[in-house]
Amino acid sequence: MNGTENISTSLRPFIPLVDFLGELLGHDTEVVLQDVKDFSHSVVAIANGHVSGRKVGSPATDLVLRIWQNREYEHRNYLVRYAGYTHEGRPIVSSTFFLRNTEDQVIGFLCINFDNSIFKETSKALRTASDYLDSISSNGSPFPTHRIMRDQSDPDTQTVDTPDEHGNAIIQNDASAQQAVTDGTHETLSVNAEDLTNQHIQSFVAEHRVQPERMNKSERLKLITDLDDSGIFLIKGAIDTVAGALGISAPTVYRYLHLIRKEKRGNKEQPVE
Repeated sequence: MNGTENISTSLRPFIPLVDFLGELLGHDTEVVLQDVKDFSHSVVAIANGHVSGRKVGSPATDLVLRIWQNREYEHRNYLVRYAGYTHEGRPIVSSTFFLRNTEDQVIGFLCINFDNSIFKETSKALRTASDYLDSISSNGSPFPTHRIMRDQSDPDTQTVDTPDEHGNAIIQNDASAQQAVTDGTHETLSVNAEDLTNQHIQSFVAEHRVQPERMNKSERLKLITDLDDSGIFLIKGAIDTVAGALGISAPTVYRYLHLIRKEKRGNKEQPVE
């Protein structure tokens, strides 16, 4: 599915690639093309959108906003195998490639989100069956006892061992597949812009244990600083959503934001001693 009327000319050639990868990778893999010219409606083409529930016109993800706001694209070209979550909280495996024009400017993002829940369920079933066979087998039993191992730090991560020629299990580890998880990269695939903003607010509330309407000025400034650092104000309407949550006017949020950004500029201009 795509919306060619709203897409940048330089991104149009990637639309067939979205459709191709969607068919190639299958029903459980979502492929998304995001444009940087309007983060409120960043998704301009999508295949297998049922994975996240998104469609053309959905907003940028929190990860894309953070990458853009903090100019992280200047130091890397892609992210692979990091933790993604649908707006319902279902975990998926995500990867993002930064698309650039001939002048090396980022013009969009090609994102691949794999719903591996069926594999997790299958792995759990296999582990249950393996445990059952182990419980009824004894020495000399014709049943093999090749264990299905898992990372104890993550019960949803399993590695199926294969036996060597002597019947001993060989543990197969894929350290690279865990790299993005260990460095803390994660992403939430929000369906609409208001949900995206509210998710950030609720994360702050959960961390600081204070409801938005009960925040004092210092707490409001801290919240708005965090939201600005996350890139949430790149989303149209975010100011009004934040104002409504805090019970203050939109001009007050603008004033806070102006003070925060002025202070940031001042800190950057200070000489290093």
